[in-house]
Amino acid sequence: MNTKLIKPNNKQKKGLFESIILLILGIILITNSNSIVTITFQIIGALIITFGIFHIIKYINLKKQLKIEDSNSLMNGIISISIGLIIVLLASILEVGLRYILGFYLIANGINKILIAKSFHQEQNKLFRSNLINGSIFILLGLYTILIANAALVIIGVLLIISSLYDIINYLTNK
Repeated sequence: MNTKLIKPNNKQKKGLFESIILLILGIILITNSNSIVTITFQIIGALIITFGIFHIIKYINLKKQLKIEDSNSLMNGIISISIGLIIVLLASILEVGLRYILGFYLIANGINKILIAKSFHQEQNKLFRSNLINGSIFILLGLYTILIANAALVIIGVLLIISSLYDIINYLTNK
């Protein structure tokens, strides 16, 4: 059986458009990562509220049409709307909480890696250095996440910018 290599089309305008969108998204993630997390929490809260409204409408329709009271739908609707409202109203507090949790996790992971490096100090100098550098980077990222921004989103933003710039340069040079 022969296999064929599938080559992409030369029509890369779609790829250029996607690269520009990813470049913009990367810039937004670098500059407004905290806002992105807050907006994401607000969207999640709005979806939960919508789910609750759906259950309340289902309850009302069953009560009108079939004269049946489905208390589970009513309770699910009320609880969902309440939880959704709490998430929407407390989105910025949830963002800060998530930032602290992620930051402290990164710091703890970095300290753990430094302790591991200390155990390798006498055995293998190369493992000592790599674990020490890795642990230090984790601690710095944890501090950055707690004090300034969501490091994970900033890193994703940087990677998106690099990738999209590479794609745009490829498009322009191959044109």
